[in-house]
Amino acid sequence: MAFTDTGFETAVTTRVLYESSLTNATQSNITGGPGTLYSVNINSSNDQVSYVKIANAYTASSGTTAPDWIFFCAADSSEHYEIPGGVSFDYLSIWLTVNPSPADNTGPTLTGNEAVAITIVTG
Repeated sequence: MAFTDTGFETAVTTRVLYESSLTNATQSNITGGPGTLYSVNINSSNDQVSYVKIANAYTASSGTTAPDWIFFCAADSSEHYEIPGGVSFDYLSIWLTVNPSPADNTGPTLTGNEAVAITIVTG
């Protein structure tokens, strides 16, 4: 899968990026350039905990690139993270693991209809 981008460029600078099935395969430069990160929403139907890792980098490699931000989601639940005032970035690269260590690249075991979806709001 790939992120879908719902932009509102003609009215406001807000962008909503959505991925329905995030894995440990890094998706690089999902925003196409600089911006401000305002929120991260994780919706997991997986029976494992999830750690969404985001690097302020044009390209990244799961297990090699140190993430700038790590967001936790318990098994079979949802988490929403607001970043008041936002945080500036040059690029966003993203991946998912089941362990919190920045150097970990262990992907989730997704069976049946399990998935970890993510929605990111940038400006």
